Amino acid sequence: MTLTDTHAEQIASLLNERNQLTRKYTRESVLEHADNYICRFSEENNVVACVEVKSVQWYQSEVLHLTVAASQTRKGHAKALLCEAERVARSKGARLLQCTIRDGNTESRTLFEGFGFSHVNTFNNPSSGNNVAVFQKVLSNAR
Repeated sequence: MTLTDTHAEQIASLLNERNQLTRKYTRESVLEHADNYICRFSEENNVVACVEVKSVQWYQSEVLHLTVAASQTRKGHAKALLCEAERVARSKGARLLQCTIRDGNTESRTLFEGFGFSHVNTFNNPSSGNNVAVFQKVLSNAR
């Protein structure tokens, strides 16, 4: 699906509202990477959940800022987006899928671990002061 200006604005607002990010998203920054976004929509065609899936290396994709509107939590949006993100990463040839999760975000950690992601390391983000956990899931096991 091609993102409209309105959808890009809704994604930016959702990302800024629901995450502790060190940079603010704008309609323009979302549209710059529009092909990377997967969204879930309300009956009124408004964005209620989104995720960005970005190719990092030929073998690696990253899941960025899986976000669900506060009014839409516990309705299966996060699980559906993560399933679709993995499908997209596999279709692009990714062998490894990665994400980062801010310490204390138990809900996200539980979701990703439930999908087979493993905690591999933690670093400190000096811009936010947060410790950030790195999670990875192997999509193509060694033989």
